[in-house]
Parts: sequence; C-alpha cells; structure tokens
Amino acid sequence: MRSANETPDHGTTLQLQTRFQTLVLPHLDRMVAFASRRLGNRADAEDVVQDSFVRAWLGFTELRDEQRVRSWLYRIVRSVMSDFRARRGHRETLAPMLHLEDGAGDIVVSDEPGPFERLAEAISSAQIHELLRMIPESFSVPVELHDLEGLRYHEIAEIIGVPLGTVMSRIYRGRKLLASLIAAHSNRWDLPANWAGKDRRKVARSQA
Repeated sequence: MRSANETPDHGTTLQLQTRFQTLVLPHLDRMVAFASRRLGNRADAEDVVQDSFVRAWLGFTELRDEQRVRSWLYRIVRSVMSDFRARRGHRETLAPMLHLEDGAGDIVVSDEPGPFERLAEAISSAQIHELLRMIPESFSVPVELHDLEGLRYHEIAEIIGVPLGTVMSRIYRGRKLLASLIAAHSNRWDLPANWAGKDRRKVARSQA
C-alpha cells in the first residue's frame, strides 16, 4: 500500500492525464478568449492561460466535483492574470466612476431592453469588450461572466469569491455603469439614429 507522500505510479499518472484532457482541455479556447478580453492582448492571454493550465494540472487532484471544472478554471485564470498584472505594473484605464454612478440613476430599471442590450446588437463584440474594460473589474467581470459567458449566479460567486447577493448587486450596478457610459459617449459608437434619443435624454436629466 502506497503512503500519501509517495508519487503516483505510472498507471495513476496516465489516468490523471486522461481525466485532465477530458475535463479541462475542452475549455482552453474559452479561457483564452476570456483572458484576451480582460487583458486586451491575445499573446499575453495565451501566456496567462498556459501558466493557468500548468497550475491546473499541478492542482488537479484537488478538483473534487467535475461539475465545477469551469468555475475552477476561471478562478485559476483570474488568479494568474492578477499575478501577471502585478509583474507588469498594469494599471486599468477606467472611466470616472462617480460621474457614471450619478448618471446611471434612471437607467436599466424597467423590463424593457436597456441601452446596453441595444448596443450589443448595434456594435461589434470587440467594442462591447472595450466598454467592459472601462469600468472596474469588480463590476465588469460579473457582467461578462453572466451576460456574455452565460454562467449562473452561484458559479460566478464561486469564481470571484463573494456571496451570491454581492454577485447580483455587482451585475446590477455594472449594467447601470455600462448603460450610462454608453449613453454619455453614444456618438463614438456610431449608433443608429433611432437608438440614442430617449436614453441620452434620460442620462441628461439624471445628471442635471
């Protein structure tokens, strides 16, 4: 009988490799896309994901629930991205949050599609992701994971390490910040003429 401190035998290693390839590797492209949107650079994203998958392999035996592999990977990628940014001295370029918070008071409070939803249909995904990088990551990541990646609230809570209610609050506030940001800079996005009128007037009233 092998002790807990002994390394796995060859057969066990092959089993782990097979399980890793089956559970983890199918998420490779998704993780690269996520890191690329967060970092704004494909080459950096690939480096981050490569390091993340090495870390995932080294800690693979800690994955107890196969149903949680996606959130487990997101958590690792976010941790590696944080280390990467710290090494590079990365600073986010953000829109002024106080101005946006003031301008978002009346936005995204009805059941009708809001300006962010309409914008998503009017411009490219690259422009949407540029917008997401303009608000703090504490808000943009929950919005991206929920609205663009399709993750559920409890998965996001596990990924970012906050309570479920905090996830819901950050998604709500993130949408409001995005809506205000969109309306305040709608000319930049070359939106259809019938898009901006009502929403821009709402922002103007709330900022008056």
